[in-house]
Amino acid sequence: MSITRTAAKQILSYFPFRYVNVGREFHQWLHKFEQMQSMSYEQIREAQLQSLKDIVMLAYEHTVFYNRLYNEYGFHPSMLKDFSDVERIPVIHKEDVRAHGKEMVVSKYSPDKLKKLGTSGTTGTSLTLYSNRAVEQREWAAICFQWANVGYKPGEGRVEFRGALPSGKTYILDKYSRTLKINTTGITERNIREIVNVILSSGYEYLYGFPSALAMFTKFLVDHQLTALYQPKGILLACEMVHDYQIYLISSVFSKSKIFAHYGQTEKVALGGWMDDSRSYYFLPLYSYVEQNPDTSAIMGTSLLNDVMPLIRYELTDAAARFDQQPMPGMEHLFPVIRSIDGRMGEIMYKPNGDMLPSPLIAIALRGTTTFSACKLIQHRYDLIEIMVESTQPEVMVREEIKMVVEKLEKLFTIGMNFKISIVPHITRTETGKFKNVEVLVGKEPVIV
Repeated sequence: MSITRTAAKQILSYFPFRYVNVGREFHQWLHKFEQMQSMSYEQIREAQLQSLKDIVMLAYEHTVFYNRLYNEYGFHPSMLKDFSDVERIPVIHKEDVRAHGKEMVVSKYSPDKLKKLGTSGTTGTSLTLYSNRAVEQREWAAICFQWANVGYKPGEGRVEFRGALPSGKTYILDKYSRTLKINTTGITERNIREIVNVILSSGYEYLYGFPSALAMFTKFLVDHQLTALYQPKGILLACEMVHDYQIYLISSVFSKSKIFAHYGQTEKVALGGWMDDSRSYYFLPLYSYVEQNPDTSAIMGTSLLNDVMPLIRYELTDAAARFDQQPMPGMEHLFPVIRSIDGRMGEIMYKPNGDMLPSPLIAIALRGTTTFSACKLIQHRYDLIEIMVESTQPEVMVREEIKMVVEKLEKLFTIGMNFKISIVPHITRTETGKFKNVEVLVGKEPVIV
């Protein structure tokens, strides 16, 4: 960033948030989402269908990729009369984006002049996606609409726990965006008190970040008896699978804080969040059209706000409980409702005989635990899995829950599987701060355990 731009942002940081950080697109889309609350289910479905038709036509007429793909499949946007016709549209995957990303960009935009976004690459090679300020403002409007569920208002400060920071800094205070960014890969026993003090000095009352990172931060507070110093208004969880043990730890320490989790991706094809105590995910129908692959249970989505690089019937690698498009009573403006998001389809483990088990099944074994702050399964051989548990609770309590987990895993992997148990004070996160619950070393270099 240039010196001039840096200086300008420092000056603008003192102006009211609504004038400098957000623009017309933000306010228009936030109003659109707020209007849903007074619309009937039928009215929202009609608006959703029209937006779907518009984005499909845009992609066909103004991108090389979709024009070629739809012609090959014998599909034309005029065939999309109602939602029953959606299945006529071919499904696309991450591999299509990797191979043809620039050809998915709408013709009036030059990829070289657009903002480039990269996915984390937790399931393999990262993707390059293209966006602009308008699309990012729409996304921010959708997130603010969700966060309003726990009282958050645009412009309120938040403390972010979302990975590493440049130059290995412990934290960065960005007054322009009203964020205090904490280096989640650099939190240690030596600097935890310093981090708490800078959070208190900021005055920010919302914590936002990966569930695993916030659980780790909470664990440090417990270990060093700092829990009485800070009580945020809300805890905003994002972009990772949420486990019972994380919620138990966070909610027991921040007992007065409201907790909200949202499910989203850099691809912007599905955005849902908790709206009640059931911890089900309620999705925004004017943000995207969300489907499910009936064979794999994978979530599929079509972004209705991305008119720069349309992603249509894009299959994600996340699996979910079965769902349909009907809303819940009293929440007619949010649908579909997904009871649980169970993990990534691409994270495969193996039974001793070589049969595969996807992570959504494995994730079920970790439900109901409360003495962990993190848990990782490492498969060293076809017949050996290490269960690594991060906890500072009394070992007798932890062992009891591990026993319960092992019993569930034995039913999945059969009694031929051996389990090695490790209870550790800390499990290392990735460089980006994300936490992988599953690591498979089968077929790689031998590991001595």
